[in-house]
Amino acid sequence: MKKIGIIGANGMVGRTLQAEFKKIKTPFEVVALGRQDEVPPLDAAVFCTDNPDSARLYPLLKDRIGYIVDMSAQFRQEKNVPLVIPEINPHAITADTRLIASPNCTTTGLVMTMAPLRKLYPLTEVFFCSYQAISGGGKKLLEEFRTPGSLYENNCVPLIGSIQENGYSSEELKGIYETRKILEMPKVKVFPHTIRVAVENAHSLGVTLRAEAPFDLQQVKQAWNAFPNLAYREEIITPKQASGQETTFACRLRRDAEDPCIIHYFITFDNLLKGAAMNARQIIELLLEKFL
Repeated sequence: MKKIGIIGANGMVGRTLQAEFKKIKTPFEVVALGRQDEVPPLDAAVFCTDNPDSARLYPLLKDRIGYIVDMSAQFRQEKNVPLVIPEINPHAITADTRLIASPNCTTTGLVMTMAPLRKLYPLTEVFFCSYQAISGGGKKLLEEFRTPGSLYENNCVPLIGSIQENGYSSEELKGIYETRKILEMPKVKVFPHTIRVAVENAHSLGVTLRAEAPFDLQQVKQAWNAFPNLAYREEIITPKQASGQETTFACRLRRDAEDPCIIHYFITFDNLLKGAAMNARQIIELLLEKFL
């Protein structure tokens, strides 16, 4: 029986992934490990770790693990490391792939709505403002949020990650470069603004999308509803409704008041599921089906 490890199994994503693994129909053995534990030989493993731990662990473990799925940002922009959302680019994984990166949770929700439209419209620009849940910052941020007097209590904070030399936050740069890599659209312009809000779980984004041709709203809705794990709703969908769901929800679709080549919409999705653990589970399912 194949052995699949979860390294960092006690964190928020690691615990969620253990529950997600129970949904996989192919039998396999789960090996739950801490970041400092001795790691036995494994057929595959998911690193539920931050950048420093992923950077430290990968060279130590790459020769004893067949396939590694890394949840951190450490390897996402490396040329030979596929950045994978199984609904969008499963072809990026081949039999020779040994290290696979899972995208930033905010980017995941965005590209889930762009991917069904890229073959219908020549997409050129996307603007988004994120409203990111506290759980996206991990267990420590949730504890801070629940402490009286927290900066995040009844508040929104327009900074996620660290400020870079160009004034962007590290989270905003992920939105730019990961979107281009996943969609294989190196020229698409991405204009991000990322904000942490006083919501415990489920990220949301307000999105403005531009194409070179006018959008047909009915066609957009049909394309979204035909895409796996994506749904358009005419009613308002909020993070409360999206939390615990595998679906990425879109609503509030409308054409720009002045330019028919621009649409605006709202999306919300569970950042711990499709934004993290569910995506990792789907990658492991793909590996089990094709390569293990």
